[in-house]
Amino acid sequence: MSSPRSPERRRRLRHRITVIVISIVAGSVAAGFSWMLRDVDPWWSTMLANFAVVVLLLIPGEFALSQFRVEVERIDVETAAVKQTANAALQTAETTARSLTDVQDKLVKRQQDELQADIDIHEGILADAGRESLIRALRRAEEQEIITLDGVRVPVWETDLHYRFVLGPNDELTVRIEQDNCDVLSEHLWKDDQDAEDFYQELVNGVRAADGDLGTGLNMPTESVKDLSEMLVEVTRLRSQALLNYRGSFRRIIERREGWYFTEQTIIVAENFHYNVNVDRLNEIDWEAHLDDKGWYTAPDALAFARRLYGIPVNPATPRYRGL
Repeated sequence: MSSPRSPERRRRLRHRITVIVISIVAGSVAAGFSWMLRDVDPWWSTMLANFAVVVLLLIPGEFALSQFRVEVERIDVETAAVKQTANAALQTAETTARSLTDVQDKLVKRQQDELQADIDIHEGILADAGRESLIRALRRAEEQEIITLDGVRVPVWETDLHYRFVLGPNDELTVRIEQDNCDVLSEHLWKDDQDAEDFYQELVNGVRAADGDLGTGLNMPTESVKDLSEMLVEVTRLRSQALLNYRGSFRRIIERREGWYFTEQTIIVAENFHYNVNVDRLNEIDWEAHLDDKGWYTAPDALAFARRLYGIPVNPATPRYRGL
């Protein structure tokens, strides 16, 4: 579209002015001759007068009307162009908004996939009972500081014993059978070429030797491995979003027992994961009574176990034990 000052528009304007000037001159001449012939030849005088009227009035008027139409068309074109530009801008904005939403959805999907990848590793030990899947889950838990570098303990099903899963520097996998106070009763290295069934039978024999035999069909180290997987998955989910405020507390876990978490520094209450008891404050007050007053009735058993686990003797100076 030509601008008002473009050479094409100036040329058209000059052409219109020239035509109008010629029309005025021709009309004026015709009008003059018509006046001079009014008495000599009335017919020609009338013809020239009509011609003068046409030339002086109709032709300039037509040019003016034509110019008006052109301006109207130009305004319509410019208005259409403005609307088209506005619509294009709106479509671009909508496309940009959709694109940002798409990017956001894809970012969330990536983060969800990252979380699921960790969960898949920890659940992998359920689908694959082999040595490598267990090593992979424990190594990932160590890297994320979910478990301690000294391994992680799991209660031996329906006994007072515990399995401690320990990784060596070269991915050696050792399972120790321990008492509450971490005394080691036996140690079992899972050899590279050892079948899963044979290794777990070795653990069954170790539990039997520690007087933990439950009888035919009830010695199940696989139940402890399931508990380990469930614990790693639960903690991975709890730590997945920092706003939940679990990353600092669910760190370097020694063991989960009856829903309570025992870490290197804190004891996490089963009934309320936001409530922690620092290990070094375990004998400052009567925690059993304090937590029992909150309605957490599993506290006495959990705290008694914690003192055995951390090797903290009962403090007779606390109100609960004074006078005993």
